[in-house]
Amino acid sequence: MNTRLIIFSLLFLGACSLSGPRQAATWYVLEDQGTASAGAKPTWPDTLLIRETDAPTFYQSSAMAYSRAPGTRGHYQYARQTELPAPRIAQLIRQRLEQSALFPAVAPLGSGVEGGYQLNTRLLDFYHDAARAPGEVRLLLEVELVRRGDAHLLARTRIETQAPAPSHDARGAAQGANAALTQALDRLTAWLGQIPRS
Repeated sequence: MNTRLIIFSLLFLGACSLSGPRQAATWYVLEDQGTASAGAKPTWPDTLLIRETDAPTFYQSSAMAYSRAPGTRGHYQYARQTELPAPRIAQLIRQRLEQSALFPAVAPLGSGVEGGYQLNTRLLDFYHDAARAPGEVRLLLEVELVRRGDAHLLARTRIETQAPAPSHDARGAAQGANAALTQALDRLTAWLGQIPRS
C-alpha cells in the first residue's frame, strides 16, 4: 500500500511541474548601429564577393554565449539571437560594405555574380565576459581579402573589439554585442580602405 502511495505522489508531483509556467525565451536581433559614408568613387576596381562567415561549433547556435571564468563558455538558457551569429555577421558586413562603396558592387559568394575579390571571415569568439558585473562583450574576427583571379592572399588581419554591457544579464549582453559588432565593422571598413591596391 505504501509503495502505491509513493508512486502516486511522484506521478502527481511530476504532472504539477510539467503544467507549471515556464519562462519564455527572449530573442535579440544582432544589429549594426553604425553607417558608412560612401566615397566619390570606388576604391577597388572590381566586385567583392563575401563568403559566409565560418564559426566554431559552439557558435553555431542561436543561444547567446557568456563566460564567468577564464577558459570557459556557456549559453544563456532563455536568451537567443533571431539568427545564427555567423550568417548574420556576413549579412551585416555585406550591408556595411555596400554603404561604403569601396567596391563597385558587393554580393554573396555563390549568388552567381562574378567578382574579382573575395572576403573570407571567421568568427573566433563572441561572448559576454560576465566574470565581473556588468561585464563586457568580446568579439574576435579573422579576415582575409583574396584576389580571385590567381587566388592570391592580398591581406589578412584579426579584428578584436570589446564593448561594455550596460547590465549584468542577457539584455546587457545583447546591447554590448551590437556595440562590439559595430566597432568591428568600422575597423573592417577602414582596413579595406587602407590596403594597397593590387
